[in-house]
Amino acid sequence: MAKEIKNINPGFRKGPGRNYTLEECIQGVKHRHTDVLSFLISKAESHLDVDQAFVQNVISETSIKEDCRIIAVSGSPGVGKSTFLNSIGADLLHRSHNIAILPVDPSSRISKGSILGDKTRMEDIAHKPGCFIRPTSSSSSLGGVAPSTSLAVSICQRAGFDYIFIETVGVGQSEYEVRFLVDCFILLLQPGGGDDLQGIKRGIMEMADIVIVNKSDGELLNKARLSYDAYNTALKLMLPNKWGWKTKALMYSSVDHTGRSKEIFSLIDKYFSQLINEGNLFKVRISNSMIQFEKYSADILLKAILKDRKVSSYISDLSR
Repeated sequence: MAKEIKNINPGFRKGPGRNYTLEECIQGVKHRHTDVLSFLISKAESHLDVDQAFVQNVISETSIKEDCRIIAVSGSPGVGKSTFLNSIGADLLHRSHNIAILPVDPSSRISKGSILGDKTRMEDIAHKPGCFIRPTSSSSSLGGVAPSTSLAVSICQRAGFDYIFIETVGVGQSEYEVRFLVDCFILLLQPGGGDDLQGIKRGIMEMADIVIVNKSDGELLNKARLSYDAYNTALKLMLPNKWGWKTKALMYSSVDHTGRSKEIFSLIDKYFSQLINEGNLFKVRISNSMIQFEKYSADILLKAILKDRKVSSYISDLSR
């Protein structure tokens, strides 16, 4: 067994961070102060009960922006999720929208650390007014999201962002936990993935509201067109989801996106308009809240059980 790495850089010393009072956090959320938002998300990532209680107190004292759009961007590793968000994020900022992006980076099972490098691919928007990007480590959890992602979304909702994007880690066919955190699920696919049925498995495709064949440019353009046709044909065989929406497919290039972003925003607008007009957006959020409540309750129960000395002693004996 490989020796566990306790500290990658023993000489590193973390500087003292700024602490905010409850009232400062409440006002910071209301005025969308990014330092406060980052501070609260760090608290949300903590396993300490006092930190979790602090975040819950802030949430209970602030109200959400009802017309905020919560969107997941998912896909396999290397499909171009960060570059895609950099591209459409720039267009949204140009349209005077406020956006929050919550990238979830994979963490190492050995060092427990994460590079948190997704933000580096969003250099066009990272420092622009109206844009908040806060990477989070997946903490080795499955499903493409981090344990704290739900609280991070809740904090950003109360900060009044127009759009909140969750960028998942590279996911497979069955990892779609993020579906139960968002209003809309965008799945990015590689050109060439539709050349065989392996690329059209129903698992994650059925969870998607919008399917986008990314990297539709240059030498990959012809492959992208073939993939788009294959996915479009596959989607026609699928029934609408329980909210009545039938998944649509598009082609996109994050490099040469002139005019193409309009198609994406038009489809997103159509999706939300249908949900709102049929009274289903509220139902989607209630359904998601119930799922998150059940998960949160199970986590609390598990923590309480593990705190019991007899249980922890029994587990220690089993692990020997």
